[in-house]
Amino acid sequence: MQPLIRLNDQPFTSKKNDLFTPCVSCISRANCLHKTLNLEKLERLPSQYVHKFKIKKGDPIFHCGDDIHSIYNMKIGFAKVEFTLPNGQHQINQFVMPGDLIGLDGIADGKHHLDAYALSDGEMCGISFSQIKNIMKTDPDFSVIIERCMSEILNRAQEHIFSLGTHSAEEKLAFFLIHYRNRLDKLNMRTDVLRLPMSREDLKSYLGVTTETLSRSFTYLEKSGYINVKNRDISFVDDAGLEKFLSTKENIYQSCHQIYGGKKFNSNLTFR
Repeated sequence: MQPLIRLNDQPFTSKKNDLFTPCVSCISRANCLHKTLNLEKLERLPSQYVHKFKIKKGDPIFHCGDDIHSIYNMKIGFAKVEFTLPNGQHQINQFVMPGDLIGLDGIADGKHHLDAYALSDGEMCGISFSQIKNIMKTDPDFSVIIERCMSEILNRAQEHIFSLGTHSAEEKLAFFLIHYRNRLDKLNMRTDVLRLPMSREDLKSYLGVTTETLSRSFTYLEKSGYINVKNRDISFVDDAGLEKFLSTKENIYQSCHQIYGGKKFNSNLTFR
């Protein structure tokens, strides 16, 4: 199956009638791959270097097995990236936010190894992979940009692996909410009420827990006074307390009896 490609925008034309990439006039450039490039470098980019296209919730962006034609920068909206086995079993390993770059999984052998889908309506920029390779040969700034992006992706992946391997279910959820909130802060997108773009089904896949365990984890954090939950809307009631909860692992074991009204739990038990 071919990746989703929509050429909706005409190349940007300057007052001198020179054709420039749309990056020159993009108001979202501060949160994208090219945020460190000056105007002179942007104006030197080929006019067809990038194409903007709109996405609808549920749209595929690329599929496992697709040839890599572009790498994708999220401009507006949210997406998910997942790994899928031939038997249909899958796990989400990334939630994509504005400014994130995806599609780099195809660099190794020219084919994507992951699937990406839109979680909301929005807009993406498809950056020609062949053109960016050519530019990297003559402009070291682009090599630095790609290296930085790949390093950021690896760092987030390592943080996620750490959480999956060491945290209880409640801690995984707290870890995710704190990091998600912090990333929204950096994008100046945080509001009093945080609306999660992903479904509970997607979130439980990302956290590696069951639906029931995810529900209990939300209940635990809410009854502990850290957050308020209303469907996908999350309000942070006690930010400092939630962060402290992650640093004092024994809190969960001390409180489970009061929260759930069950028997006393062994301190070595981990909730998955």
